Amino acid sequence: MSGSWDVATATSITAGTAKTQINGGNNLTKPTQATNLVECVPFLASSGAYTASKPILVEMAIESNSIDLLPKRVIVPPVQAGLGSFINIVIPLLESYECNTPMIQGTTSQFQIYGQQQLATTVTTLLGCALHYSTTAPNRPEHFYNKPDDESSYTSATTTTGNSFTVNNGAWLEDLYATTVATTPTVSESLIGYAEFSSNDFGNSMPLKVPVQPAGAGLAGTLTLPCLKLASYHNTHMPMKTSCTINTAYTNDVGQTGTGNFILGVGYTKTSFSETY
Repeated sequence: MSGSWDVATATSITAGTAKTQINGGNNLTKPTQATNLVECVPFLASSGAYTASKPILVEMAIESNSIDLLPKRVIVPPVQAGLGSFINIVIPLLESYECNTPMIQGTTSQFQIYGQQQLATTVTTLLGCALHYSTTAPNRPEHFYNKPDDESSYTSATTTTGNSFTVNNGAWLEDLYATTVATTPTVSESLIGYAEFSSNDFGNSMPLKVPVQPAGAGLAGTLTLPCLKLASYHNTHMPMKTSCTINTAYTNDVGQTGTGNFILGVGYTKTSFSETY
């Protein structure tokens, strides 16, 4: 086996919520020897000054006209907003999204990689993506990813219903992602709570409730709410019907003076894992 890494170069995606192709607006060509897209790792930062009350919450989508890999729509670990001239920025640890996408050796298939703000910002965001290839064909099922099209808002310390989305041709729900950001953070109002995934199309009624990454608020008027890592949970192995509508909700444990936003996402496979996985 021989592995390699390539990068879709960081590109400014619009400050609004329009979909923007990264890698300078160009397709990314796979190495001819590669037979497996093992994983992808998105990365981002603001292209200019971070702005108070403007968190960075981005979707990244990988598409192709020559490789059957749809859908792959993932949540990029977010950058929380701050108050005033906030003194520090914490960009969360990078998140790897397992792909195991089979490809044909000798071809020059191409990817289109897009970024899209979930919340409009004041300045543009730079988004890039690293792709890990292998010359060895996948020995695990391919992972696909999906999420609601839009974020949902919350304020009070209660449960808020989020947007639903449908997974088609899935077999097993494997990965859970839960993200919340404060639009206008407030002194002494930390972010803590849990996300819930539910569906009448799951194979059983066992709960899927997971905590978001908590973010602690300080006392000063220059605070930020550092998010160290995107909350992600794996090896769930929940069976799904071939058309599965997934409902989302977020239970907030600290009421917010300002508005907060949340969005949930999932990873799934279309074939069964072996018993040894």
